[in-house]
Amino acid sequence: MFPKRQNMLSLSSTLSKQRGSTTIVAIIISIVLLGLGIALSNQISSNIRQQSIEYYGARAYLAAQSGVEMLVSRLVELEDPLCPAEYELPPQSTVSFPNCVIRVGCVETPDDVIEPDVTSGKIDVYEFTATASCRSGQIDTSRSVTVEVRQEQ
Repeated sequence: MFPKRQNMLSLSSTLSKQRGSTTIVAIIISIVLLGLGIALSNQISSNIRQQSIEYYGARAYLAAQSGVEMLVSRLVELEDPLCPAEYELPPQSTVSFPNCVIRVGCVETPDDVIEPDVTSGKIDVYEFTATASCRSGQIDTSRSVTVEVRQEQ
């Protein structure tokens, strides 16, 4: 009916031998969870950086495209291509693109190009190039857009 005293002694000696194993298991589990947390944190940080690069790359592309469009509209509307020239757009003209610098340039072919399909027979050829660089913190992206425009004389 009562357990034997000998079995009680062996049970208590077994428990005293296992007393520190719980602490070791808890430490191992904590280290594994810490490693997983650090790996997840690094992955999230990498994803955020990649998305920022894509975002500022798209902004730089749109800024460069706006620079080229400005040169084309100046040629078409004012008939003043500003060729040959290369300059940086002033900050007040780039209000829509904060933290972006837009450099535009124009190259004109020196001779008239013979073009039999137009009424005058000759055209002027311009090559407009815009390069935009957008910067935010440690991220710096740059995109270029080049357009060739053929205008009848």
